[in-house]
Amino acid sequence: MSLNLPALPPELLNQQMEFLKKNAIYLLIINNQVVDTSEKLVAALGYESKDEVPTWFPQLIPHNHPKEFLVYHKLITHKGSCENYDLKLIGKDKRIIIMRFSAQTLNYTENECNVMLIGEDVTYQHKKLDDLSESSSLFQYNPYSIIITDPLGTIIKVNPKFIKKTQFLEAEVLGLSIFDFKHIPGTEPQAILNIITHQKDYRCDFISLQKNGVEFEEDLYVIPVFEYGELNRILFIGEDISVQKQIMLGLEQKAYYDDVTGFYRKDVGFSLLYEICDDDNNFGVFFLNYRSLNKINESLNDQTSEQILKTGSERLRHAMRQQDIFVHWQGGEFIIITPSLNDSNNINVVADKIMSAFKLPFTIDGISVNINIDLGGCYCQISKGPVVARDIVKAAHDNMHVSKQGEQLICTSIYGKDGTRAIRQYPI
Repeated sequence: MSLNLPALPPELLNQQMEFLKKNAIYLLIINNQVVDTSEKLVAALGYESKDEVPTWFPQLIPHNHPKEFLVYHKLITHKGSCENYDLKLIGKDKRIIIMRFSAQTLNYTENECNVMLIGEDVTYQHKKLDDLSESSSLFQYNPYSIIITDPLGTIIKVNPKFIKKTQFLEAEVLGLSIFDFKHIPGTEPQAILNIITHQKDYRCDFISLQKNGVEFEEDLYVIPVFEYGELNRILFIGEDISVQKQIMLGLEQKAYYDDVTGFYRKDVGFSLLYEICDDDNNFGVFFLNYRSLNKINESLNDQTSEQILKTGSERLRHAMRQQDIFVHWQGGEFIIITPSLNDSNNINVVADKIMSAFKLPFTIDGISVNINIDLGGCYCQISKGPVVARDIVKAAHDNMHVSKQGEQLICTSIYGKDGTRAIRQYPI
């Protein structure tokens, strides 16, 4: 039986189009000319009005990402439509934003190609996914078990937390299906994959397996990762519900990053430090404080301190290693965590790198400003026994205050052995 539905009246069609223009992110493109854009996309690109948006579509594609336009053109001419297509666009201030579109070719002939792109801003989601890549600190020291698979669910990478929780060695699981180790009772693996690939993210309680055969219930968060409209890999992020579910929920409700510096927020940084303390490698922690930040701010303008923190954060990133972890503690105070320091003498090298980042004056609104910092360190020797995250931060903080009083930079070597705790101070 077929339904003969009445055609929508023109006034209702106009209302729908106005709603789309105001609330959705979309582009209407005819022969690579941007004919219409939504208000939401205009704002995301940083323009004040549609008149400022480039009318030639390739001008919205970043010059250092030429593949973006080539893949877009191929998709449109060969497929006609595409879901989950992540497209990089460049805004007014030259920053890159990433839009996840559904692309639909409205008309395609030899002389004309009309395309509608409708989607959402996924720039922040991409940043989180980059931080969860297998080479990042957030992957290495994450309090959650992480498995990365190919589109069919074949395991290609696991993080140390997965190995510690399940006792499987990485070599024992690589190349196998994730569904050999995790399942939903009464649900076939293919059905789960179908759900995952048709959702931005998927969350469900799974039954997971340890090497000794013991099963445990796991709260699993699954993220499909698309590249140019094709499913590239799948991230499975989970935690034993019976042990740390509340920690997991608490972290998910908070943003990872500080708005001003882009460093991890205090709660996220402390969770990473907790996991590093549970690792098998020696590491270092520094407590950094910007001296007289309020006085500098008062002498110039209210935005000076924010500009100083941004500039200082950029310098620190360039001076340090990729795996080093930066945490905005509060105000002008920061924690720097340096994993895998095999020798206590390396703490001196790290301290020199941090101090050298502030040797040259900062240029703020055309004014040269000398920035002084106070720095204290703590070297953590895991090999000699367990260390406690709060003790480490306190030791580094206390040593920072020694520096603040005009004395030598101080680092504490802190460790425990046979239930005792030893502390040794030496200059850096």
